[in-house]
Amino acid sequence: MRFAIREHLRRKKLGRYRTATSLLIAGLCLLLPPTVGAQQPGPFTAQDFQFSSPSSQSQIPPQLYGPDLDGNTPSEIALSAGAVRARLRGLGFHSISSMQFRHGYWQVVAYHGEQKRQLTVHPESGRIRSDKPYCNSHCINDQ
Repeated sequence: MRFAIREHLRRKKLGRYRTATSLLIAGLCLLLPPTVGAQQPGPFTAQDFQFSSPSSQSQIPPQLYGPDLDGNTPSEIALSAGAVRARLRGLGFHSISSMQFRHGYWQVVAYHGEQKRQLTVHPESGRIRSDKPYCNSHCINDQ
């Protein structure tokens, strides 16, 4: 019986110690500024973000507008006229008579065998996008 009473008193004393420690920690947490604790991001709402509407965007300033933006000058990563010419020769085209960069593509007039062809070449890959018989701009475009 004595052992049971001693054990009961020990647990009661230990319980008081735990309670006092818990109260002390809770009191310190209340005294600390809120920035000390790690804060997790909460749920976001649409008001947390700012969106710009297309109407708020201004037009391109005149000093930044140039021939690269209208598709009549090759970009810096586009193949040069010489590189396109070499690629077409490798594909069997010869006698390249006209080569212009228009509407974002190389427009080329060249012969393949005995036929005069009108080519549209992709400026970055050098692939032939269009290969038509040459019509000297008098043909009706088939759409």
